[in-house]
Amino acid sequence: MLKIDVTLISGRTSGQGSGLEIGKTSDDYFGNVALIEIGAEDAESLGVEDGDPVEVATSHGSVVVQARVGRGLDPGMAFFPYGPWANQVFGSETEGTGMPSYKGIEATIERADGKGIPSLVELVEGFREGS
Repeated sequence: MLKIDVTLISGRTSGQGSGLEIGKTSDDYFGNVALIEIGAEDAESLGVEDGDPVEVATSHGSVVVQARVGRGLDPGMAFFPYGPWANQVFGSETEGTGMPSYKGIEATIERADGKGIPSLVELVEGFREGS
């Protein structure tokens, strides 16, 4: 299956903030955080469109989220909003700063045909099971 290499950056978004106000288990929060934004050229090379499931993997872990095609991202860059889904692929090491690195993380993205995007409850259950 085709994979692309990307550099992940992360941050807060207004959609994430409004979703938090409603609640972390809300559809609004899920729709604004369980996604990764990739550039149009990268989306085309993967054969994905808005809403298609993709698997994001780093040396820290992997997770399935929906693709969002962004118009302002250069090829090889991907934006992953802060949240439980992004936490699956970003490391927890702070190197003395008190904050993990959420910028410049090397990752791969591939189509995740047939795989579902885990809910927040499913992510938390995975922590309990040690997966």
